[in-house]
This record gives sequence, structure tokens and C-alpha cells, in this order.
Amino acid sequence: MLFPTRPGLLAAVLLLGSATAADAQWWTADPAMAKYKSFGLPGTTPAAIVYDREKLNQANAVIQRSLETGEFAIVERMHDEFAQTKLRTTGGTWMIESVQWAFDAWFSSRDDARIRKLFEDWKRALPESKLRPVAEAHMWQRTAWKARGGRVAGQTQQEAIEIFRERMAKAAAAVEDSAKSGAESPIWHWVRLIVAGSTGQPVARFDASFEEAVSRFPTYHPLYSTRINYLLPQWGGNYDQVDQFVEASVARTAATEGRSFYAWLYADIAPKHSGDDFLTATRVSWPAMKASFEDLVRRYPDERNKAMFAAYACHARDRETAAKMLAAVNPTYPLEAFPGARVNGEACRRFAFDRT
Repeated sequence: MLFPTRPGLLAAVLLLGSATAADAQWWTADPAMAKYKSFGLPGTTPAAIVYDREKLNQANAVIQRSLETGEFAIVERMHDEFAQTKLRTTGGTWMIESVQWAFDAWFSSRDDARIRKLFEDWKRALPESKLRPVAEAHMWQRTAWKARGGRVAGQTQQEAIEIFRERMAKAAAAVEDSAKSGAESPIWHWVRLIVAGSTGQPVARFDASFEEAVSRFPTYHPLYSTRINYLLPQWGGNYDQVDQFVEASVARTAATEGRSFYAWLYADIAPKHSGDDFLTATRVSWPAMKASFEDLVRRYPDERNKAMFAAYACHARDRETAAKMLAAVNPTYPLEAFPGARVNGEACRRFAFDRT
């Protein structure tokens, strides 16, 4: 195991007999657990648990609750198992993103005093923890951006910029201090990339960090979306660089992901683009994005991916594709969940189905 566990938690997992870590789902009292029969008896097989978006959100909630209550062994074990198994949801998202999201939400919403107490309690409970230093690096970069408000330097007060720089320096130190064990986690690499981009590290060093990260975790989406942020015009880049990066990322992941990364990355870029329509302002091609979405939903036939495809098809005024994808999802699915597509759900459905 990468991180220490508490005896009680280990016993909970052993209770499931031959179930694997991915199947056991010991971390939540889920109704699916009722499908397990005769725990540990020879010849029994546990029912498979579907790791979909709901399970991802459940894991996020469990981690946030465990941080609040000081159940750090739960957080560490979940991180450990998700990192080791590289478990992904039916939509293609890695389950370990639930840990990343939970940290981000927790550090964004608590004040400095509460955050200090969290780390004091964590160190007291698990002094040899390898995850805690990674979480600390995450905390410093998150609270740095919280102080800055996510704005570019010219739109931020000088005092906020000073706090941002001070906390990013602490984040950089925490990243370096946790490097030996942290490199085993994609979250550490993700934080390292944020720090590199946010502190203006030389491009060669930034790219070296990215290459190291994706060599270990080649399909972990946040690594790509973070690196691409610093190629956007608002951060000194341009859309030619963005498109080159997208195509290189598709080539890197093609063996297991086909062309799906093209849609994933451009759907990530779209809400970050302001002003003109991103389909005309960037280098994206709708035919290429459509083909990529088709590959994506073939590999990961999750309702969310189909709804996202429908939303972008509406944006591109591709009526046939929009109708096909909308017919495959719940009619109440909120297409507004994809802000980059800039569509209203009701208007999209009228466009797709109203032929009068």
C-alpha cells in the first residue's frame, strides 16, 4: 500500500472476502452492497458495482465529510486504492479525481484557521502520512488562487498579488518536499503543473514536468487541461499552440483512447474562451470534434458524454447529430451543465426535434 491505513478500515475490507478493492466499495454505505451475498464463502461472487458519475460524486462527498470529521485514514485509503487501480468511471474520468475535487472544494470553502487545524489534526493522527504533504501543496496553490480570485494580474489588486506569490512559493516548497512519495499520485503531478504555470517557470522546465506526469499517468485528464491553460491567449499563448498541443495529446493517447482526447480537450477549452464563437475563433474543426465525440461515446457510453455531444452539436447547428444524441439521454438532462457549448437545453431540443 502507498499510504498507511487504520486497522478498523482494513477489517472492513477483509469482510468482503474475495472482492477486489474496486468492487468492495467499502467507503460508502451504498444500496449496491445489498447485492453481496454470503461474504467470504467459497464459490460466491460479489455483484459488480458500476462506477459512474454518481459513484464519483459519492466518493467526493465521502472524502469531504471525512476531512471535516478527521477520518483521515478513510481519505488515505481511498486515494491509495484509486491511485493503485487507476479505476475509471463509465464516462472515462478517473475515480481519484474525486479526491482532487474534494481537496479543492474543502480548501476553497474553509478559512485559514480551520485549514490549519485540519493539518494539525492530520499530522497528529497519522504522523507518517505520505498523502498529507501532497494535500498541503494542493492547499497552498488553491488558497493562493482563492486570494487572487482567478483573475489575470492586470485585473488583481497588488495586495492580492502579494498573497498569491507568497502562497505559491509555499506551494512550490511543499511540492519539492513531497516529491519522493508524491510522484506516486497523479494529484501531486497536477499540483506541480499548476505551480509551474502559476510561478512562471521556464517553458522547458514546465514541459519536462508535464512529460514526467503523463509518462506515469497518460490518460489523466487534469494533467492535460492544466498544461493547456497556459497556452491560451489570456496567459500569453495562442490558439495555434493550443491546437498543436491537442493533436499531440491525441497522438499520445490514441492507443487506448482513439481520437477522444480531441473532443475532451476542446470541450475543456470552450468555456475558457471569451468573446467570439470558439468554433470560429480557435483552430477547432467541428467535423474533427464530431468524429472525436463519436469515438468518445463509443468507448465511454456514459449519459453525460452523450449529453455533452448533443450540446456541442446544437452549438455547431448540427441538427441530425443533436437529435441522435438527445434521443439517447434523459429528456430532462441539463445541457447547461456544459457552459462552453453556450446552449439552452429547451432551445437545443426545439432545434433538434421541431421541424415545423
